[in-house]
Amino acid sequence: MTGKDQGVKCVLVDPPDRVSDMAKSHGATNATKMHEVYPPLGLAYIAATLLENSIDVSLIEARTRSLSHDEVIKKIEKEAPQFVGITAITARINSALYLAEKVKKISPDIKVILGGPHIHFEHKTVINNDSVDFCVRGEGEITSLDLINCLTKGGDLTAIKGITFKRDNDIIVNPDRPFVKSLDTFAFPARNLLHNPAYRGLWTEGQTFSPVLSTRGCPYHCAFCAAPRIWGRKHRRRSVENVLDELEQIYKEFGVRYIRFLDDLLIVNKKWTIDLCRGMAERGLDDLAWACDGRVSLVSEELLEEMKKANCIVIFYGIEFGNQRILDLCNKGFTIDQVRETVKITSKTGISSYGYFMMGYPTETVETVEDTINLAKDLALNHGLDSAGFSIVTPFPGTPLYEYCEMNDMLVTSDWSQYSYQLERGVIELENITYAELNDLYERAINEFQFKEALYQFA
Repeated sequence: MTGKDQGVKCVLVDPPDRVSDMAKSHGATNATKMHEVYPPLGLAYIAATLLENSIDVSLIEARTRSLSHDEVIKKIEKEAPQFVGITAITARINSALYLAEKVKKISPDIKVILGGPHIHFEHKTVINNDSVDFCVRGEGEITSLDLINCLTKGGDLTAIKGITFKRDNDIIVNPDRPFVKSLDTFAFPARNLLHNPAYRGLWTEGQTFSPVLSTRGCPYHCAFCAAPRIWGRKHRRRSVENVLDELEQIYKEFGVRYIRFLDDLLIVNKKWTIDLCRGMAERGLDDLAWACDGRVSLVSEELLEEMKKANCIVIFYGIEFGNQRILDLCNKGFTIDQVRETVKITSKTGISSYGYFMMGYPTETVETVEDTINLAKDLALNHGLDSAGFSIVTPFPGTPLYEYCEMNDMLVTSDWSQYSYQLERGVIELENITYAELNDLYERAINEFQFKEALYQFA
């Protein structure tokens, strides 16, 4: 008997974001203090897996559609599901828990399942909330399917790897689920369930784009990043043919002409990347423009030329800091000279480069932050950097940075909603920089990069 035969219904929700209004702006400046909004691709992957196994699914994008909690609840009531799955990053966990509480008021029999990056590390705390029935850790596709099937058919919950739940007053933490070895086994994300399968972006100058995830895992050890602990340190790749099939589907079925690869690091394997680039041309996807994240010191002119031929138009580089001591402290693994060379050869190839920069790392001084501002301007004026984004350092649970800050009593708030790159005030108490100084430096970075040519002309 299938899920649909039993009338099993699951609603997946990307919860409201209190600061989502900040992301509505699509201004034309080349220096930004906010990040673009992307559809909940993780939920679309889970939805596809559930649908493939005959479980009825709907997906609510509250954040990207600016829906309120009450509007979400009305939609859930209309769907009358047995299961509600809610995803949560750290900054939205309060919103997710508030939504879970309101779901339980619809009916206490609805099973509320939480997953996402924050849950992966804070599951023992989150499960103590009376409105949460289960926490899903790690990759959620198979775990969510097994959990729903188990609850539907009356199976043994202790046999479901990757979940945390309560039994009486005890918290049960089942063993972790091993990473899926072959990513080709996953169905393509259920984009047809998204309210709008393509989103508009700054880098596409307002044209619609669709996100794609072709790899999982990262072999690097940046202290502020939790990706290796969530996805693993081994870089798992889908086959080139599988990725090309998805690109072709997006191109033909949804009419999308811009793709944003969301991989932490698409280009780790040079041969795989070149095969992907050449495959796009062979599939007739020459006018499919795309962007991805790169890594300083990892690209070469040969690779960039192949990417350019395949219509790559933007590479986003996590440069982060302009001071070598701070770069070494956070384990970036490259030098300032390598930053300059990478941006230079990217510009030479004709691909636009976008630099991510941060400020406010532990032990930073006003001078080290100024080094970051000056490097951003130097890269733009002398090496071809086209755009830049600035943010305040935020220590997220699960990262070595968070553990360091917690151990050294540097965290100034336990309010998770403050743990966001979009907020101008950091959550780390710095020894050498006051909040006012850091905010001034942050605003200065935005303004000076935006008006860099005029500033240098009259300096």
